[in-house]
Amino acid sequence: MTDAEIPELAELFAPRTIGSAIIVEGFGAKLTVERGQLAIHDGFGPYRRTDKLSRIERSVERIVVTAVDGYVTIDAMRWCRDVGISVVMLDPSGEVIMTTESPWRDGRLHRAQALGSPDAVRYIMDRKLTGQYEVSGHAKVKDQLIRLHDMETLSQIADIEAKAARCYWGSMKGTPVKFRDAVPEHWQTFQARYSPLQGTGKTARKAVTPFNALLNLAYSIGYAEARLACHATGLDPELGLLHRPKEANKVPSMALDLVEVARPYVDQMILNVVSERTFTRRDFGETIEGQCTVGSPLDREIINRARDAVKEPIAEAAEDVVHILSKSSDTRIPTRTPLTSRNAKRSAKCRG
Repeated sequence: MTDAEIPELAELFAPRTIGSAIIVEGFGAKLTVERGQLAIHDGFGPYRRTDKLSRIERSVERIVVTAVDGYVTIDAMRWCRDVGISVVMLDPSGEVIMTTESPWRDGRLHRAQALGSPDAVRYIMDRKLTGQYEVSGHAKVKDQLIRLHDMETLSQIADIEAKAARCYWGSMKGTPVKFRDAVPEHWQTFQARYSPLQGTGKTARKAVTPFNALLNLAYSIGYAEARLACHATGLDPELGLLHRPKEANKVPSMALDLVEVARPYVDQMILNVVSERTFTRRDFGETIEGQCTVGSPLDREIINRARDAVKEPIAEAAEDVVHILSKSSDTRIPTRTPLTSRNAKRSAKCRG
């Protein structure tokens, strides 16, 4: 059977590399080391592909595995670590299964994290609400942003966040999601940021609409980047300042803190995607319980655009939180900038 006889094949095998990330998808995927090179095997049914990376490869920063099944060898994980490539694994619904990292550890910083910092929490929330106001233009979001700076306790800040969120998501209600095909009526607009599959309806983790499914996939990339940023800067990803660890929550609480800064960037990106195109029924899947998921190759585009959207704000936020915490410590903590290289840039500017 030729490619011409299978119109979908070109889409299934769209370019594997998007930006600085490589997508591994399909069934029976494998990451192995062959003759010193990283071999990446994936595909759908009999249609397979193999690519190889050499150790001098410097354009790839992430390997994002969305494959349904397969395996990764120990040699492959070690190879990726040695050359500085992080591996992110997502399950079929888009949630993060794991990330790899080369952590920087500093007990003084972890101690400062454990003690908490209202200044760091206000910084995180200031950036989130500022972003939400820029996206929505809602006057009441700005009002909550102004009130934020007078808040001292975590509960007060959380109350500010909740009030702003109601106005923010309310401003998007009715946003149309256009389709070429006949789809369920509730797929065709955004109504609220929640899921009826979550029992209490307070979260949207199991999306039932395309808009929320797009958001969830993009936020998952944010979670992965935030976790990697924690390890790069020395933050303990489990010691949240705003969020608290929960047994049922698979996402480390400090990573959740950092993602708050990037959420408005993701939201704007998804609003742009929704406004600029008409989807097909094939772009989304639906599980037996009604959960909506993002299909291929749309998921590849969202992964790429999400990483572009969150990379800079999360990097800045992680470093800034470390610097705020270092000021509250009774021992000196180095103010490193491994993600943005701001220290080196400032030094070069001073020398110039």
